[in-house]
Amino acid sequence: LFKIRLAEETGRKKVALDAVMSAADIVKRFSTGAMSFGSISREAHTTLARAMNTIGGKSNTGEGGEEADRYL
Repeated sequence: LFKIRLAEETGRKKVALDAVMSAADIVKRFSTGAMSFGSISREAHTTLARAMNTIGGKSNTGEGGEEADRYL
C-alpha cells in the first residue's frame, strides 16, 4: 500500500542532512487546536497537553490557559 523508494531508485538526488530541519525544530511547529472542556473531556485535554509538553510542542485548552498540574 505504501512503499518508500530511495532517491536513487527514482532518479532523484539525495537531500543533504545539513539542509534538513532537525526533529527538535520541527516539533516546535506542532500545536493543538483550542478546544474547551465542553467539546472534549479533561482527560483528553490532559493527554494532549502532556504529549505536546513531552515533544516540545504547544497545546491550547481554549479555556484561557493551562492548569498548573499539567506542567511537567
